[in-house]
Amino acid sequence: MANDEKVWEALAKNTLRAAMMQRGVSYAVLAERLEEIGVHDNEVNLRNKVARGRFTAVFLMQCLKALEAEWIHIPSSLEEASGKGGAQLMARKIASLPSSSGEG
Repeated sequence: MANDEKVWEALAKNTLRAAMMQRGVSYAVLAERLEEIGVHDNEVNLRNKVARGRFTAVFLMQCLKALEAEWIHIPSSLEEASGKGGAQLMARKIASLPSSSGEG
């Protein structure tokens, strides 16, 4: 299952969603923060792009920069992280890491 492209798309989507959840950032706020770094997109487009899970590495890095993420956590279980509720699970796991300050 780890080679299934849908699993990887879900992991990408859930990684970004987890970073947003940890910071309490909505798509509207993310759009504002992206605008501040010169990336022009609106809330609806962001929501749709993230929901598909098909976006470039550049887009992911722009979002993580806008969220002020210093690092991301790639879970050992791709299936668990890419499943339903994966973003919430990832956000909780990162928050519970011993040296974590909620940055993900």
